[in-house]
Amino acid sequence: MEVGVICNETSFGKDSNIDDPRWQALPGKVVCWWGGLGRYRPLLRKWSGRFWDKLSTAIDIAHARKLQNADVIVAHFGTNGMRVARAMKRGRISAPLVTIFHGRDVGEPLHDNTLTRYKDVFEKGVLQLPVNAFFRDALIEVGAPPAQVMVHHMGVRPGDIDYRWRSWDKGTLSFISVCRLTEKKGIEYALRALASLPQRDWVYSVIGGGELLEALKVIAAELGIADRVTFLGPRPHVEVKQRLRDAHVFLLPSVAARDGDLEGIPVALMEAMAAGLIVVSTYHSGIPELIEDHKTGFLAPERNVPALAAKLVWVAEHPEECERIALAARRKVEQDFNADVLNERFSQIVTQLGEARLCA
Repeated sequence: MEVGVICNETSFGKDSNIDDPRWQALPGKVVCWWGGLGRYRPLLRKWSGRFWDKLSTAIDIAHARKLQNADVIVAHFGTNGMRVARAMKRGRISAPLVTIFHGRDVGEPLHDNTLTRYKDVFEKGVLQLPVNAFFRDALIEVGAPPAQVMVHHMGVRPGDIDYRWRSWDKGTLSFISVCRLTEKKGIEYALRALASLPQRDWVYSVIGGGELLEALKVIAAELGIADRVTFLGPRPHVEVKQRLRDAHVFLLPSVAARDGDLEGIPVALMEAMAAGLIVVSTYHSGIPELIEDHKTGFLAPERNVPALAAKLVWVAEHPEECERIALAARRKVEQDFNADVLNERFSQIVTQLGEARLCA
């Protein structure tokens, strides 16, 4: 396959291959949809309502020629699928459209009761690929044809992740979170649950930056656990992998944000499970499709600090039983969230759509 990327990266300010090693490693060109106008998109995006909607659609259509030679178009996020679908309505694009729904693009319109905004995507697209069954059901409920909606999970490559079990029996129990520090990650509830644990040796490392970093430091201090919690900020991937190897429990108590933002199924949970960590999360969005409580990890209701703390206490007191759970978690990732298998399945889908178009 020849893969090209049409994106909104405007800081580079030119319609050409973007000067970044990650983009250059891709097998095809990477261009800005709006070309030279792309640099102004963040400024224009500050507007809202019908004026922005009409203006952005007009510019999308004016630059739609960049998608005309594609055999298949894959739109990441429903919002981009909607942009392509509107251009298709005006006859500017004819390739089959596949839209992948990831999280915020479903959560926010669910929260605002505006999920029907994707009507054009359902009509013009040939396939909707939500990353979990929770999103699939939501799309079907607002009119997406069931036959055109199929769950396509994100995944990891288990072969690239060494499994390693480390017991905390008679030692210090090490918790870790790796995420962007936003509301939906629920790190505040992790701190409050840890603060309520019975006295024993534990430490907690939080890797990642974000708008809540300073507020979370204040919460840790107010709870009296600042000496046990280390906020490391963003760290290089090599260091993250090493810290995961040294930890015992991966903690990610995700919640629905006040603006409706939701998780899909966090890849960080998959990586932790593949590496042999015990994962503790919440009954949120598609997470129960990955984690089965007391079988491949532990789940608590969203924002329920006592319930979350009870899961952590059980984990702390049962290291031997947790080894069985860690092994089951590794098998779950290998069987159902293996990126190589999922990528091959996706490749087959795209190939079939492209061949059908050529034969039409």
